[in-house]
Amino acid sequence: METIHAPLLNAGNLDWLNVKKPLDLPDLTGKLTILDFWTFCCINCIHIIPTLKRLEERFPTQLAVIGVHSPKFSGEREFENLRQAVARYEIVHPIVHDPDFTIWKSYAIRAWPTLVFIDPNGYILGQLPGEPDPEMLEHTLTELIADLEKKDALHGDARELLQVSAMDEAGLLHFPGKITFSESDLEFAIADSNHNQIVTANREGRVTRRIGSGAIGSKDGSFDSAEFYRPQGLCYVDGVIWVADTENHLLRKIDLKTETVTTEAGTGKQGVPLKGQEKSLETALSSPWDVSMDDGWIYFANAGTHQIGVFYPKENAVAQFAGTGAEALVDGLRLAGAFAQPSGLTVGEGKLFLADSETSAIRSIRLDDAGFIATYVGTGLFDFGDSDGVGKEAVLQHALGVHYSDGKVYIADSYNHKIKVLDVKTLEVSSLKASVDIVCNDHSCTRLGEPAGVVKVGNCLYVSDTNHHRILKMDLTTSMTEIFIQ
Repeated sequence: METIHAPLLNAGNLDWLNVKKPLDLPDLTGKLTILDFWTFCCINCIHIIPTLKRLEERFPTQLAVIGVHSPKFSGEREFENLRQAVARYEIVHPIVHDPDFTIWKSYAIRAWPTLVFIDPNGYILGQLPGEPDPEMLEHTLTELIADLEKKDALHGDARELLQVSAMDEAGLLHFPGKITFSESDLEFAIADSNHNQIVTANREGRVTRRIGSGAIGSKDGSFDSAEFYRPQGLCYVDGVIWVADTENHLLRKIDLKTETVTTEAGTGKQGVPLKGQEKSLETALSSPWDVSMDDGWIYFANAGTHQIGVFYPKENAVAQFAGTGAEALVDGLRLAGAFAQPSGLTVGEGKLFLADSETSAIRSIRLDDAGFIATYVGTGLFDFGDSDGVGKEAVLQHALGVHYSDGKVYIADSYNHKIKVLDVKTLEVSSLKASVDIVCNDHSCTRLGEPAGVVKVGNCLYVSDTNHHRILKMDLTTSMTEIFIQ
């Protein structure tokens, strides 16, 4: 069998994170190496991160993991945005930024994610495209490392290559996800994702509750003892907050009257595409990213299977609501349509509007018996940019959040660092001036950093300024912005 020596990693003086100095193949001699070709927008790439972390912890000296970041979106080409993503997902292994696909091309990679395995002498053992089965991968590596140790092929300590890059200090919030407002409770709820908590706040921006201990986990119970794992989405109605507990793959319920957190759907394991109606606690979900309620039903963006699911509280059941599980942009009948990592939901005009992030699209599903899917903005997986216009003349870039109000959908156009507005009747899409030319009495008001959520209350927008760890308040009358929570 022909052996192929692995191509170089640092050709062209690329930027690195989490290293003492840029690495190349000689630095990896004596270690089993995994190259993880990824892009931080991609849900399948995100799913691999905890798998790699477990392998690094199990084989700390023998295994070197290097993330090769080859960006899909133009917004991902910015090194600062990559640095923020590495902090958000708490990645501690070395990362090399490959914005021009130099390493990608030299290894003949074709898809995100792809793992490439390199032996201790620098020869390629093979590559694995797509999400691996975590248990099978760990079993294979265990046998491979045992064999290499018998041959005395492993030496040195992979940890000596590491130096975790310094990250920004967080305040009251840490990479906040969605924000919502309860008209009945007159209170905001915020997914404080990297604190693994849900936060409530009053109209003045004062935090009134912190729900969850802050520890990573899925424990139900009191507000002080319950656990979440990077929750992203929520809806808040009549004293109850429904939570998309993203990295636990769960749908959770917060009862503010009894001050308890309960799990309502999911098994805690990452699931496969949803099909017919099943018992909610026996059905695995996949990275639920947002939730929205209508007529007592809870809709959730099952981002990991590119579907919209529905939870029926009275029956304690979940079901596929829309999308086959294929990653694509297909309109028509809801059960035959296709989405690509849906990440934001909002209800209005008898429709469920959604931010379909990987197609940079705004779409809707009619909440009637017909259940048709329609696309307002966006044309495909690789069509993105930053343009206003009418209908599909407009272009977004990996939009994550949506909020419907009075005939308009407010859009968190995340990778363009803007808020945009879709007029549902005229189909006109325009950049919100207050989010582009920020006018603020506080000198720390800067360009938005990958906003993940937006909600309109009165004549103001409240925006999750995710990478700046805060909530901004934008007055639509005066175009003035102020820091609401930080």
